[in-house]
Order: sequence, then C-alpha cells, then structure tokens
Amino acid sequence: MDTSQTLIVPASSGNATPRIRKTVLLVASGPLQGREFPIEKDAFVIGSAPNADLRLEDSSVSRRHCEIRADERGYGIADLESTNGTFVNGVRIASAFLNPGAEIQLGTTRIVFSPTMEARELQISPSECFGGVLGRSVAMRRVFYIAETYAPTDASIMITGETGTGKEIMAEEIHRHSARAAKPFVVIDCAALAKDLIESELFGHVKGAFTGAASDRPGAFEYANGGTVFLDEIGDLAPELQPKLLRVLEKREIRRVGTNAVQKVDVRIICATNRRMDAEVEEGRFREDLFYRLCVVNFEIPPLRRRKEDIPLLARKFVSDLHGSDALDEIADFDAAMEVLRRHDWPGNVRELRNLIDRAFYSPSRPIDLTACLHAGRLVKARAPDSAIEAMKVDDAIGNRPFKEEKAELVDEFERKYILKLLKRNDGNVSKSSREAGIERAYLQRLIKKYGIEN
Repeated sequence: MDTSQTLIVPASSGNATPRIRKTVLLVASGPLQGREFPIEKDAFVIGSAPNADLRLEDSSVSRRHCEIRADERGYGIADLESTNGTFVNGVRIASAFLNPGAEIQLGTTRIVFSPTMEARELQISPSECFGGVLGRSVAMRRVFYIAETYAPTDASIMITGETGTGKEIMAEEIHRHSARAAKPFVVIDCAALAKDLIESELFGHVKGAFTGAASDRPGAFEYANGGTVFLDEIGDLAPELQPKLLRVLEKREIRRVGTNAVQKVDVRIICATNRRMDAEVEEGRFREDLFYRLCVVNFEIPPLRRRKEDIPLLARKFVSDLHGSDALDEIADFDAAMEVLRRHDWPGNVRELRNLIDRAFYSPSRPIDLTACLHAGRLVKARAPDSAIEAMKVDDAIGNRPFKEEKAELVDEFERKYILKLLKRNDGNVSKSSREAGIERAYLQRLIKKYGIEN
C-alpha cells in the first residue's frame, strides 16, 4: 500500500531531513468514544497496560495489543501477537501501512487514523556511520541519531533486531562514545551460559559456594565496575535471575553466590535480543518491571533487506577490512554485482554479507565474481554430503569464524527448514503445527515472521 503521497511531506530546498504528517487517532466507538489521541512518538503502543500510550480498559484487548510506527515510508501498524487480533478496515492483520481514514478495530473499540496538515521531522543523523557501524539509509541514520543522543548518558538501552544485524557491535560503539569508554566493556551471552553458571558469571562467587568453587571469583558486574555490561540475548535470562538483575538496576548492588555480603557497583547496562520482549512479558516469561528498567531507550537495528541501499557501502568496507585496501580491484564488475546482491533477501543480514565476501576471496578464480558465491553457504548445509570428500569440506568450513557466529547461522538454518517442513506437513495450519512440534503457537508465529515464511 502506497502511503507516500498522503503521509510523507516533500523535503524543502536544502533540507534532507524526512518529514511526516502529524496524526491523531479518533476513537469512533467504545469506552473512549469521541476522544482524540495525537501520535507524538515514533512507536505508539495501544493496549490495556497502564503504561500503554493509548490505554483501553477492555478485557478483549491485550496489554500490549498493537503498535503504530512512523518511519521514512509513512505510518505502519503491527499486531503485537494479541489474543484477539488487530483489524484494519475489517481485515485481521499482522502488519500493514495505514492510509488516511483507515479504521482500526481492537476489541469493542473502533479507531480512525487521521493525519493532519501539519508535519514533523523524523530526526536522523547527518553521518553515515556511528563508529564502526555503517549505513547511509534513512533507517540506519535514525538509529545513529538515537545512539548519538543517548550514548553520552547512563540510560539503560535495549537493542532489538534479527540475528546478524550487528547488535553487539552497536552496543560496543555506544560504550566507546560514552564517558565510560576508558572502563571495561563486558559481554555476557545469556543464551550460551549454563543455567547453573550464569549467576556466578554475573555476580561472582566465594570459595566453597558450590562444587568446583576453589577460590573467590568476581563476576561480570564487578569486572565492569565503572564501565558497561552488555547482556546479549536478554530474553533467555532465567526467571530466577530476573529479580536479582532488577536489584542491580534499582540499588546498584550485587551479592556474590555463597555470601550475604553486599557490594556496590557502578555499571551501565545495555542489552540485546532478537525476541519480541513485549510478547515475552505478555506471556509471563519476563518480568514487566525489569523490562521497563532495561528499556529506558529502545531501538531496532533494521534487517538488511529493509536497507538494501547500504549494501555497496558495507561491501566495500568488508572487502577492505578482510582483504586489504587494494582487494576491490580483484572483483569483477563491482557495480553489476551490487545490483544482483540487492535482489537477495539476506536472511542472515549483515553477517551473511560479510561471510559471502570473505568466502569469495578464498576462491582461486580471478577476477572474483561475488554473485557466484551468493548461495554457496546455504547449499553446503542444504543436503547431506554425497561423499567422504564432501564431508571433509564441510568439516573444514567449521571453526574458521567465531563460535557465536557459526552457531547462530546453523541454528537459524535448522529453524527455517524445520518450520517449512512442519507447515507443509500440516497444510499451513499454525495451531496444528504448534501442537505437533510441542511449542507454543505464539512462538511458532514469531519464527514464521522471523524467517519471512509465506504461510
């Protein structure tokens, strides 16, 4: 649906900042009938939760029911995996663009989307980079604007985005642009640590606290004192540890495993996840009070398929970083290759692009054809090796990159193939598929959305 003619305001001469029409939501029916609610935020949440931007006291409306977002394309609405669904012009949607006059139905409430004639600017950075993170697209320059604004503060930040978009690199750059840059930046991967070790990793332990605790050991928060702790995959944090992390945020103190002695710490927390944390809160897997403490500032790093104009910039950077400043000369018709790469959907995001370029330079052929390597990584994993020689090639490809990168890529490939076969076996029926797989329907829907599977 094209919204540009009605919602996007042409930039004035000499002003490249995108402008978008201001909008109000008119409640046409329901308990708040006749009320108007202006959308003054980039992300506007409607639901029954007390802190929703538009709160509807309706038992048929989920706590965080849907969200309206503004970007350089206009206004879009996304259902936040609500129980009873979000309807636009009578059609149940997962996400959609909003045209003037569109009617949104949530429970017993009907809302009319009404842009005004006034306009507001979408704030973007004038820079095409934030430290080592690159992007000339409007979507990335909006991310840079937020990072530039809040990096110098001590605000807790939650970075969301798909696997491979560069969340950890962004977190480290925020640390480097803060007053804590000279102090440690400590990374904890909540998904990679065993549940019986993560408390010790975070808070440390004293000698004898458990079998194998031969001496006192500080945890991540002590190591990072004065600096930043980056909690990757925060959605995987065990429920029993969530109140302890909340205590760190509220009281700035920790207690090592095996002792009641309390220690003060001065740390900033940045976290990242590829999960929908509002859904985790809604389903009771993540504490709501902790979520809002961690999510003082929240932004999403967009997937590469939504910012394909950044591909040439990123490709040049990776070629230079990985193979030297003169390596670009070894590529056959770089501009033509970029046109082909723009047509790819990049399920592995920026990481997939980096790996493609790295893989291409190991080919003995010169000049290098980047497009010939586009699907090579997935083809190796798409079938079992036909011979012992091919099996050796697969084994040789393992262990050449960081553990986390290779693990994430293999897990993503497994999940995508599993969901495709599961849905095919059940004729696309999500409820039946979730029962067969033994997973929650909402989680299956998240996986379907994550991998862009047309159901």
